[in-house]
Amino acid sequence: MSRYLYSIVRCLPDPKTGEFVNIGAIAGDPATGDWSLRQLSNLQRVRRFVDRPILETATGCLLKLYDEIERNQAALLEDAGEPLGEDWLDRLHHDYRNVVQFSAPAPVIADDAQDALAFVFDHLIVDPVESPKHRSVTRHALQSQLRKAYQEANIADHLVRSKVQLHVGARLQSPMDFAIANGRAVQLTQTWSFRLAQVDEVPDRVKSWGYAIGRFRDGEDARVVDAFGNVSRIAPDVDLEVVIAPPETPEEIKAYEEAEQVFENLRAEVHASQDVGAISARAAELARSLS
Repeated sequence: MSRYLYSIVRCLPDPKTGEFVNIGAIAGDPATGDWSLRQLSNLQRVRRFVDRPILETATGCLLKLYDEIERNQAALLEDAGEPLGEDWLDRLHHDYRNVVQFSAPAPVIADDAQDALAFVFDHLIVDPVESPKHRSVTRHALQSQLRKAYQEANIADHLVRSKVQLHVGARLQSPMDFAIANGRAVQLTQTWSFRLAQVDEVPDRVKSWGYAIGRFRDGEDARVVDAFGNVSRIAPDVDLEVVIAPPETPEEIKAYEEAEQVFENLRAEVHASQDVGAISARAAELARSLS
């Protein structure tokens, strides 16, 4: 277990009165960049006290922070950035003094950011819809597991291309988490989490991603480009792997069932997160042809 920091996100209908309602929390490890953000599962109770424009401002702020965390974690995977540190959370606390405020950062001992958020929600935030036993899993966590599996399979670092851009035809582009490639891609891997408090948008994202994959599966010219501009061609029958955090709640199961049809149509092999070793073993076998 490690030392994590958390801050509760508050929405103030009228900052002059000082009255507030909690709408979420942020937690993370400043040393590793393992940050996560969680909003209340249901804002119905909040809407009784907060006007819609103010609430939209507050939730929009959370969305921007979520994007900032994702961008930072993507950079860390590329060894191209520094983790969001303790000073970052301090600035949120000091700079946001209007309709959105962040409580003073406080420490908590946890296994990871999701564990820290679970503690905060269990003890400090009332969220009656979210089951206390439910545990969200971020794509960042899945990507970290997969990267570790590739390393343990002794695949040369230069063959493991992370956060590549998939190009299909002249204009279609889509991000891919990993490609095993060196002028030619022999494996593509994407992570998807279906264990999230807000999972509704995941099927649409899968469908959008799947459209690009489907185009090159049907024979259209395709390539992946890594962060350094190196180009690798892709054959229509390339090994396509998907890592998921399996669903648990009815809402998550429904979202996965929508996405599952896309995976089947693309002839993708789907693995639960605990089975990433099968992907790296296959990658090691395929990588021999790139030597």
